[in-house]
Amino acid sequence: MVGGDFFRAVPAADIYVLSTVLHDWDDEKSRRILGVIAAAARPGARLVLLEMVVPEDATPHLAKNVDLIMLAMLGGRERTAGDWRDLLGASGFRLDRILNYPSPVSVIEATLREGLVTGMHR
Repeated sequence: MVGGDFFRAVPAADIYVLSTVLHDWDDEKSRRILGVIAAAARPGARLVLLEMVVPEDATPHLAKNVDLIMLAMLGGRERTAGDWRDLLGASGFRLDRILNYPSPVSVIEATLREGLVTGMHR
């Protein structure tokens, strides 16, 4: 385990796992966190996010309630699949898939896009 500040630097790695981290932050700060990861990541690095995904329709879901709480308390937010795709894409990652389970938390898998100039480790 390595301590640090994910707004400034993270170690180089092949895979990064964030569990309910990005929902604490607005899009700007989330892009900054993901950008720091993209800059440090090795080519082809994978990103695994454990986060809620808000349904885009009227389906009841805990994420819709938590979204209001995150906004009011922390300025963060829960995101739809489209929001995750946009956020990851703007940060140098390609959304590969979202795995939904009976739990309100989904597994979001992404890959660092090829050709992205990265390399705090280079």
